[in-house]
Amino acid sequence: MISRRHLLAAAPALLAAPVVAQEPAPVPKLPEVHYDPLVPVLGNPQGDVTIVEYFDYQCGVCKRMHPLLLDVVAKDGQIRLVMRDWIIFGEGSHYAAQVALGAQALGRYLDVHLALMATGSQLSKGDVFAALSATGLTPAAALAAYREKAEAYEALLLRNDAQAMGFGFRGTPSFVVGNAVYPGAFQSREDMVQAVAEARARQKPSAV
Repeated sequence: MISRRHLLAAAPALLAAPVVAQEPAPVPKLPEVHYDPLVPVLGNPQGDVTIVEYFDYQCGVCKRMHPLLLDVVAKDGQIRLVMRDWIIFGEGSHYAAQVALGAQALGRYLDVHLALMATGSQLSKGDVFAALSATGLTPAAALAAYREKAEAYEALLLRNDAQAMGFGFRGTPSFVVGNAVYPGAFQSREDMVQAVAEARARQKPSAV
């Protein structure tokens, strides 16, 4: 039984609360979390359930869990998997995110993303270059594509950070599944599948 989630039904009330000193970051609006034209989407873009993962390319837990997450998404067939880079481990993570987002602009996100997720936890620029060597795309080409939209992409990374802080996340990976927030990694496939099933159940109209 998953007990660490919280639902966002109270988000409008929270957003309307009066501003006070040292107020926490505002709770993000779900449409803005689920849909952003600059954010990479894996799985089924027209799926009926959205999973948003806040991750870092230097997060070892993210990397260990990612194959399981992709397998659940593939076997379900109706999940939109939204990948939001949350830069918490420094410059190596920022560089890797820039390369991956540049690859997205070139239509090569999945190849580059998987290559970066298959690396060790700590990433230097040399590690990124080595990871991309088998994809046929160089970091220079990916970075050139990133720089063409650098202002927009850097704003995206700031939005990702603001959303993560608004949800109260303390680290990566963390998730939003439908309208439920799951701080931290799922402990098992069963927990992940249950979260998706509960999201679908919440979307069904109530019987009159």
